[in-house]
Amino acid sequence: MKIIFLITLSLNILIANIDLSIQTSKIYDIETDTAKIDIVNLKIGQSGIVVHQTNKNKLILSQATITKSNSNYSIITFIQKDILLQDAIPTSKLKPSTNDKFILNHLYQTSLLIVPNIKAKKEILSLYKNQNFLDEDFFASYLKLVSQPTPTKKDITNFTHKQQIGTIFLVIKNNLYIVDALTFKVLDTIEIEINDETTKKPFLTKIDEITRGFWDFGPDSIENYNEYYSKLLNIK
Repeated sequence: MKIIFLITLSLNILIANIDLSIQTSKIYDIETDTAKIDIVNLKIGQSGIVVHQTNKNKLILSQATITKSNSNYSIITFIQKDILLQDAIPTSKLKPSTNDKFILNHLYQTSLLIVPNIKAKKEILSLYKNQNFLDEDFFASYLKLVSQPTPTKKDITNFTHKQQIGTIFLVIKNNLYIVDALTFKVLDTIEIEINDETTKKPFLTKIDEITRGFWDFGPDSIENYNEYYSKLLNIK
């Protein structure tokens, strides 16, 4: 009975944690804005890039997100927006075509960490030792520069886009939410043990005095950390 329980527990842990590693698949059944890939059972909102191989170069053609996934195939939808150069790979005006490759979870190993206190930060760093977390003070410095003490989705995604960050690790109460930085979709929710209800605002950082611009009449601070970020992620 104990063996069955342990096996079930292990399976639950595996199911609960999304695979953040890079995966590659050729695209096919291409339409104007969509294509299929052979990577299955993905989370809606996962993202990546479409790459075209020439004789000499690899070209980034488009960003794309998972909009449908089942046990047979997944559908990606192309996103037409500015693409930052990655690893010296040039961009192109070519359209995605058969045999171009979709690189799933591109940049996922680099993350922005938003936590309420030092205990939460230590817990996440211990659980995800191989994840590359950009120091939260860089984000706080950016918010100070743009005079934004209450970061919005746009503030966060603008920052992650500029810094080539693929995922956001956001802790609310005793839950870790792993969020795609491009789509702002919650990809996974993991219960963690923190046992510390203290909160720093707008989040844990050494940067202080983040004030709103003189002619900006929005709120001067986050009143309730947990409520604010729950609303931002559209969770209850």
